[in-house]
Amino acid sequence: MFDSAQSFVIKVWLEQQRAGGEGGARSRGRRRWRGQITQLPGNHSRAVRRLDEITETIAAALEHSGADPGWRWRWRRRWQAWLGRGRP
Repeated sequence: MFDSAQSFVIKVWLEQQRAGGEGGARSRGRRRWRGQITQLPGNHSRAVRRLDEITETIAAALEHSGADPGWRWRWRRRWQAWLGRGRP
């Protein structure tokens, strides 16, 4: 029943921004979330900084396994590649 099942571990945490880091003095004291998604088995990991990177990673893994992610995913991937944000 679950021969083609895929498992993912998603870890999310908050990090304190450095005073001179991104955003300059205005970002002092702000916290930013970071994350990591790991595909099991195999422990293939990817760091993430945007929530949509989680769905992008899972959809790409499923597509690689032979699943059809649908026209919305294909359109979005092409759009992001055109904008220079996504993976080609």
